[in-house]
Amino acid sequence: MEYYNNILAVKANWLIDEGIMTDTVYRHLVVRKDIEVIRRGCRNTPALVNFENMPTRFKSMVKAKIKDPHRAAMVNMVEERIEDDAEKAGYFDGYELSDGRNLPRERRREYYANAIVLDAIGRLISFRNGKRHALGNRSARFWDEIADYTQELDRQRWPHALPANPRSLERKYKSYREGGLESLVHRTYIESNRNAAKIRDNVQRNVLMTMISDPRNFDNEQISRAYNTVAEQMEWKKITGGTVGVWRDKTDDILFARRRGSTAFRNEKTMQVKRRAPEYPLYFWTLDGWDVELLYQENNNGRTVYHKRPTVVVVLDACIKFPIGYAVGTHETPELINEALRDAARTTEKIFGKIYRAHQVQSDRYAIKKMAASYETIADKFTPARAHNAKAKIIEPWFKYLNKKYCQFAGNWSGFGVTSRKENQPNPDYLNKVRKNFPDYAGVVAQVSNIIGKERDELMERYVNLFSEMPVDKKIEMPREQYLLQFGSTTGFNNLLRGNGLTVTIGGVKRSFDSFDHNFRRYASTKWEVRYDPGNLDNVLAVNGDETLRFMLEAKYVQPMALVERGERDAEELNRIREFNREYEDSVTNRLGEIAGTMNELATSRSLDEDTLSKLMITDSVGQHKNRRSEARELPESDVFGESREKVERISSAPLPETGDVFDIYDEY
Repeated sequence: MEYYNNILAVKANWLIDEGIMTDTVYRHLVVRKDIEVIRRGCRNTPALVNFENMPTRFKSMVKAKIKDPHRAAMVNMVEERIEDDAEKAGYFDGYELSDGRNLPRERRREYYANAIVLDAIGRLISFRNGKRHALGNRSARFWDEIADYTQELDRQRWPHALPANPRSLERKYKSYREGGLESLVHRTYIESNRNAAKIRDNVQRNVLMTMISDPRNFDNEQISRAYNTVAEQMEWKKITGGTVGVWRDKTDDILFARRRGSTAFRNEKTMQVKRRAPEYPLYFWTLDGWDVELLYQENNNGRTVYHKRPTVVVVLDACIKFPIGYAVGTHETPELINEALRDAARTTEKIFGKIYRAHQVQSDRYAIKKMAASYETIADKFTPARAHNAKAKIIEPWFKYLNKKYCQFAGNWSGFGVTSRKENQPNPDYLNKVRKNFPDYAGVVAQVSNIIGKERDELMERYVNLFSEMPVDKKIEMPREQYLLQFGSTTGFNNLLRGNGLTVTIGGVKRSFDSFDHNFRRYASTKWEVRYDPGNLDNVLAVNGDETLRFMLEAKYVQPMALVERGERDAEELNRIREFNREYEDSVTNRLGEIAGTMNELATSRSLDEDTLSKLMITDSVGQHKNRRSEARELPESDVFGESREKVERISSAPLPETGDVFDIYDEY
């Protein structure tokens, strides 16, 4: 619908397209002059039909399609005057803010639509006033109608944000006519540019940036007051808090480190490395301490406190986040970390049948010098995380996962971290009422063990299957000797070797250990420190003070006294000892024979004096040399050890006995 020569008209092609009438009916009505064509159609210009003179049945059908033809015509009057303008679009596309950014896309589309619609409104006002002037009438106000019709425009095509109130729309139009395109830009963007222009040179810029970067983190108004104090003395332009806000955003990448510290800067501003989890177990372990969000009660100097929380050190296999090792204590210590690593090694033996090392282990830098040896034992490579870099450790969010999945359902749950919102924390009044029901330390340790056990049970099947698919050459076994050397417990006492081996008191029980290595008995005077695994006392490691001597010992097999109680295993163990003793006696006998042979050679060889006089011409006090050399060649009746030649020859040529006391032949000697 539109007005043509002040007549409400409808397009002929619209009548046909909308099914109001067919093309044949339209032509017949035109021929019979039942409808009036007020504008003939031509290329790109459709014919117009007088709406008021149309037959009633067709007018009713048009009104069914368009509820208010007069209103639609007025809207079309605005729409047909809207013209695209590339220059205006380029202005908003290129509008640059003080920090180098451009206007957001939605704002650019909105401001451009506002501009071309206001231009169309200006054309409509000029058209209607022009007709009135031609008829000799005074100009009229159309703002009520224009504001109403403007809101009917297709917002998908022209997403303008012009006001619906006639007075507001009129003010917007006048402001646009006077201020141009910049008047359509929101004042926050304009103020940003104007405020930025107040900071002109490097001196002003550096003064303001110094104030913004102050570690005390002043707000914008405090900084603006401080800056204006300096500006007044230096005759600079004063600024507002808004200007400070613009510069704070503009320089945040530079000043953040000084305001928040290097740790926050690295965590929030610098580029982060994105990593993927390893494909198989034992490739990457990470560990950390966690103050578990579970409270326990403890008697402290005659009074009971209820605020204590245990600490658990967890060794996490990053493959599927499997807790391979853990240890619970009152606080994190190197000993607690060692216990967690020992549990990790024990767990590999429990589920895989052997103790395995990881390829890589990661931890923080707590007690790194003391713990380095343990880390290098448990893994092929030790890669500590950079200091204060919590993002490098995947175990941190895993602790939060355990807290939400298990701890939060416990009655002694202490809540999330101190930085969490207050509404997410447990009710302190409730905790005070139930505090006497909190478990003691042993009870909270059982809670933690139960949590870790459930998590292991959920992942165990998948973990074992992944290990079975793991390449064989990637599995690194750990010798038990190496395991006990680094992670073994000690009694705190040293022990001497006796006939029944080493007798050690472990857990209040005396236990004997021995070795089937002949060399172990060579060090009868050495004091040994025994290192053991409390969970497996079948084997222990004996080391001397400086760890230069190490022997793996077995738990002594206990034989029954009564023959009737002897079994097959008893006989095997007895024969094993007898065989060891036989081999040991043979080795001692052979060694003694070697010693005796050496003595025989000494007794029958030339004198040491003869060798000396043969090599050196040393005369006696009367100048004789040959006589002294001849005397030395005669073998004396007794050797250098004071024994007769006959006795030495008899001992050295005596046959070694096959049975009996190995030392019998030396009684006479």
